[in-house]
Amino acid sequence: MRSMQILWKCVPILLMMLILGGCGNGGDDGDGNTTIPEGAIWTSQTIRLNTPPAGFNAFVIWAQTATLKGGQSGSERALVTIDYWRAVEETDGGQIVLYEEHYAYNDLKTFSTNEAGLYTRYPRWFDPEANDEHFVAWNMRAQNGELTIDVSRTPDNIVHWWTPRQSIRPGARCLVEIRLKVEGKCSVQLGADYWRSLTSIAIPNGDNNREAWISNWIGDTNGQYVTVTAPIR
Repeated sequence: MRSMQILWKCVPILLMMLILGGCGNGGDDGDGNTTIPEGAIWTSQTIRLNTPPAGFNAFVIWAQTATLKGGQSGSERALVTIDYWRAVEETDGGQIVLYEEHYAYNDLKTFSTNEAGLYTRYPRWFDPEANDEHFVAWNMRAQNGELTIDVSRTPDNIVHWWTPRQSIRPGARCLVEIRLKVEGKCSVQLGADYWRSLTSIAIPNGDNNREAWISNWIGDTNGQYVTVTAPIR
């Protein structure tokens, strides 16, 4: 009888947990919003390959951002500002910065499809049937030490960008350091891929590149710049 009484007392708590759990992935801000954009493939940090597999001698650091909801109104603020980012090689002996970008352009820099792009969000993220098709990220630009991405203008796309490939030693780990500010209803995710070489080409369903790791999502930073290092090991 006592076990039944305890069970009934727990019912309201269980119901509340179910309701909160149904609001979406990640932390809820009270309005049913989450730091994880709708439709995202990766919802939390995932390390697939801690070090490059045999025969893979290069890596790329990448980032992506999207509005929290598809079709989100352009009047909803969703802005990413990046001060710098660095691609780092790490061994037990320490870290070496292999690439860094501070966006110190006097003239406005826009990004070609070899550096960044707008990718498909529907019917699914990075739809493999799209064969890596992407378009110019026209809402992304850099000048005077800042990269800005007005994510509110492309609610039905993923804005994806990456560094040039860097050589990596066998057994080394790759990571990224980034200083950024995220404002409003959008989030940023970081990641890295291993490549066979600095010049190997992407082959659909091929084996020239492998996912290294994917970070947690970075949501609204409350108007402040934050420095993030990923992945968390």
